Amino acid sequence: MNSAEHIVSPYGSWKSPLTAASVASASASVSSVLIDRATNPSRVYWLESRPSEGGRRTLLSKLVDDYSDATLIEHLADTQWNVRTAVHEYGGGAYAVHNGIVVFANWSDQGVYLLDTQQGAPRRIGSLDDKLRYAAFAIHQSGNFVVCVREDHRDSEIEAPAALVAIALTVSQEATPDIVLYKGSDFVSSPAMSVGDEIAFFTWNHPDMNWDATTLWRAQLLIDSGLPTGLDQLRAVAGQTERESIYQPRFDSEGTLHFISDRVGGFWNPYHVNANGQVTLSLAQPIEEEFASPEWSFGESTIQPVPGRAPCVAVTYGGEDGQSVLGILNVVTHVFDELPTPGWSVLGDFQFGTTRSGEPVLVLVAGGPTEPLSLFTYYINGMTSTRLSAKNSAVDEMAGFVSVPRTIAFPTRLPSNESSVAEAYAYFYPPTNRNYKAPADELPPLLVLSHGGPTSAAHAVYQPKIQYWTSRGFAVVDVNYGGSTGYGRAYRERLYPQFGVVDVEDCCAAALHLSATGIVDRHRLSIMGGSAGGFTTLACLAFRPEVFAVGASLYGISDLEVLIKETHKFEAQYPVHLVGPYPEAQAVYKSRSPLYSVDTLACPAIFLQGLEDKVVPPNQAVFMVEKLREKGIRVAHLEFEGEQHGFRQAKNIVRALEAQLFFFGKILGFVPADHIEPAVPIYNE
Repeated sequence: MNSAEHIVSPYGSWKSPLTAASVASASASVSSVLIDRATNPSRVYWLESRPSEGGRRTLLSKLVDDYSDATLIEHLADTQWNVRTAVHEYGGGAYAVHNGIVVFANWSDQGVYLLDTQQGAPRRIGSLDDKLRYAAFAIHQSGNFVVCVREDHRDSEIEAPAALVAIALTVSQEATPDIVLYKGSDFVSSPAMSVGDEIAFFTWNHPDMNWDATTLWRAQLLIDSGLPTGLDQLRAVAGQTERESIYQPRFDSEGTLHFISDRVGGFWNPYHVNANGQVTLSLAQPIEEEFASPEWSFGESTIQPVPGRAPCVAVTYGGEDGQSVLGILNVVTHVFDELPTPGWSVLGDFQFGTTRSGEPVLVLVAGGPTEPLSLFTYYINGMTSTRLSAKNSAVDEMAGFVSVPRTIAFPTRLPSNESSVAEAYAYFYPPTNRNYKAPADELPPLLVLSHGGPTSAAHAVYQPKIQYWTSRGFAVVDVNYGGSTGYGRAYRERLYPQFGVVDVEDCCAAALHLSATGIVDRHRLSIMGGSAGGFTTLACLAFRPEVFAVGASLYGISDLEVLIKETHKFEAQYPVHLVGPYPEAQAVYKSRSPLYSVDTLACPAIFLQGLEDKVVPPNQAVFMVEKLREKGIRVAHLEFEGEQHGFRQAKNIVRALEAQLFFFGKILGFVPADHIEPAVPIYNE
């Protein structure tokens, strides 16, 4: 269709091929890539989440050079199996594979199960206690035991002690006690073992999060009769004397310990321990780029030793304009060989395998502005990449409907000096639909996205939930407000202790900057966010009511004080950095809570909340809705049974997305082309 044939229709009312149901189906994701290097380095394993099956995660595998799915195996097809752990509530690191044996955590009982991929059904192993949770599994080279993180909920939910334990991989049907290897820190993570039976892991303590300060430990495993009895020569490698954030310990085939740290300059860069036992920067000099992301969940992998090529590691970092860089780094010579990529902006889940012909291949999850996150193989010798899935990408069918983002920097103010101008960053997506154009005198409504975390980031990767809006005529800006990652420690600590101030200022500044440039409608600015982003959304509506016309809070926080009292262990003292110590700073908590500033809130809002959410208590949404109803402000409230922190069930993803579109149409004055049933009940309409 050429420009003369475009259908003229108001922004927001465009008909899009990207339905809410297709967004839900696209929410199926791949993660947790692993390769069984012990006996079959040609087979790659991964987890796939399935919204159509209640969001359960199943285990799949196939040969790394099979692009037809001829060798595809689903190892846990029965829906009773859901490979997911509740450690830290965010999970990750829910399985390991070695010599054809898979050890995994099952969601329903949090038990540890052993699966022989060649025969038989999974059977439970270990303590058999449903009050114990496990994650970050690493199977010893002998196959006799698995080392993992244990979170003990037998006596306390909030103060659940963490420990590094070993579980025997026995044939016994009886309960076997965990072998405790390390305890004493509030948190422990990411055990890695060497061929010489060394072990490395990192720890941290309240009130820090792991992106604030961690300690890297190294020890020798003491093994008797095939099982570990403890640790010998336990010593801190890094982080004990300096505040640094350390991630992803890895041993290469020569026993060299690699890891990522922000110890110099505040950017996560690669390091290793040299032959003299000294921590050494693996680059020629520190660079202001991030080689890792904050570890909300276990199992992150953006650095991996290259098999047979010690001391080389594969690494990635964020480059210019949101594009990521992939390369092979020799940590001794500091030579970095950049590998060409097809415009990827997100790379992770690195694992090395071998094709059936013996060629080394890097398997990874990657995506870009026009490529959703997918499983890829990268042939490091031939420097070529191929999508491993035999299925066509949904984007292949979306030509002319995909909005490609551009990076923007915009002026903002810092609370420490409001007269000075600082910069914040975002990705701007213009309305895009090959079949439609708006009337000549109309500007598009703008949807501001405030990411969760808040210590997290927006990325320029294809996201159906964004394209859902842009293909209907919305402009979208995905804001990396102060406190976001990807820009170094100084930028992410802008939010300390200014949560509810810096993020609010930056989201408002992004919206006002775009309206001032004349590319969006100043009177139709909207904002949406989930979790911490939901708090920022509500705070913008409450404290800057002159900016936005409407907002949507997905499992968002309205009362900071309730959050610090009722949340789980992992984030129990996170607000100490974000807001201040409690109860000393109680007045600050109240003054920044939208619930206590409802008198200034004059914007309609929709609230969407999972009823089993342990991160953000559902009663917070209830409180806020009641206050808005009392004020006579238009408000909608939908609750979803069986959902935790985030929506995983297809029917609920569909309902939530359509409800937001319906509500925004009512407030902003457009009629969606979609047939949305049932209608969303709106109070005070």
